[in-house]
Amino acid sequence: MIPVYTRKPLLTVAAVALLLAGCAQTVERLPILYKPEIRQGTLFTESAVDQLEPGMTPRQVRFLLGPPTIEDPFTEGRWDYVYEVEPRSTDLEAVSRRLTVFFENGQVAGASGAFIDAGHPLFDGADQARAQ
Repeated sequence: MIPVYTRKPLLTVAAVALLLAGCAQTVERLPILYKPEIRQGTLFTESAVDQLEPGMTPRQVRFLLGPPTIEDPFTEGRWDYVYEVEPRSTDLEAVSRRLTVFFENGQVAGASGAFIDAGHPLFDGADQARAQ
């Protein structure tokens, strides 16, 4: 025998679906819900950037900073490092760092970005490399 659907079970299912849909926004705000922070890119530190010197080889830079996040095959002699952290369930501050290392003739010629200020030995070289 084929069961006949009545309004009562259909209304019950609709009511449960509505209740669950209404709770979806509340569940996102619960403090017990774990949301991991999102880390993207290559982590580089200020101490590692301070060790960068003019004349270093790409191999030395890779050892010091790690592999570049972006090594564009169309722009030879430029490595880009990007590091971003998006905290989702903690009160930490978001982090966004970018560093560009320029090479000329297989050696570091300059750099620009995070931790490269006027006192860094690669600061002037970065302006020259960008001008070319």
